[in-house]
Parts: sequence; structure tokens; C-alpha cells
Amino acid sequence: MAASPPSGASADVAAPSPRRAPRGPAIAAQFLSLINAVRADAGVPPLSWNATAAQRAKLHASWLRDSAGCDLDQKERAPVRVEMGTAMTWYRGYDGRPTPADAVALWLTERPWYDRAADTCAAGQECGNYRLVVKPEWRQLGCALVACPSGGAVAACAYRRGLGTK
Repeated sequence: MAASPPSGASADVAAPSPRRAPRGPAIAAQFLSLINAVRADAGVPPLSWNATAAQRAKLHASWLRDSAGCDLDQKERAPVRVEMGTAMTWYRGYDGRPTPADAVALWLTERPWYDRAADTCAAGQECGNYRLVVKPEWRQLGCALVACPSGGAVAACAYRRGLGTK
């Protein structure tokens, strides 16, 4: 139910502008710092930022927003692929602006289900996003965060191997 304006206030108040996901160098630095902190805790080398991977992640996340209504179940249909590995997450029902910390915190919730020695998830559990975050072979990272019209957000991170790695 919509709230009515206070008594004596005009009902012709402009609607608030749609929420926008934060972007720019500060967001890149946040993703990189947060993910590298998770990687340090897991004992794997830190990543460096890769602008090409970030652009691919942005194209993928934007397609999910614009063409698939931010439905992650549709990500395989995207004409844009983040082929070097992808970790994506979806938020619903938040109050405020989406942040890289929200995405990384959600991916981090999968940590208890990941068996690093076997490189598998516990039976019946999801840990694929966390597994990508801490995969030792990755050397570069590019992420994007896109606000959805429904009030949620899509975050995508593309991980790349460095030169000379298999």
C-alpha cells in the first residue's frame, strides 16, 4: 500500500529516482579488496584487476537486467559470455543500494560447504561461487554490479588465469 502525503503536502511530489548500483574505480577497488581478503584467508594468491574481464562481466550483468529481468536462471541464454569463469549473485528485498560487500558476503556463505582438498561441494550443498572466488589458478578479476528495476541487483565477477598458467 502506498503511503499518502502528510496532511497539507502536495500529492504532486516527484517519484524518487530509480536506485543505481554504485560503479567506477571505487567499486572495482572494493570488489578486488574484498575478494583478495577472502583469498588470503583461504591461503591463495591475490588477484589483480582486469578491465577486459570487468567489461565482459558488465555486459553479462546488463543483459540479465535488460533482457531477462535479472533472472539468474536465464544467464545461460545470454549472447554475451564470460567464458573464463563466472561468479554471480542475486539480491532481493534489500533496503539501500547494492554493494560489492553484499555480493562477496553472499558468496562467502558457501565456504562451509567447500572441501578444498577434494575441490568439491558437500553433498546437496551449493558452493560454486565460493569455489570460483578461491580457485588458486585465477590471477585476474573483473566485476560489475547492476541494479535491477525490481529493487535487487546482479553482481558478476569474471576470473582469468594469468599468462603462463594452465
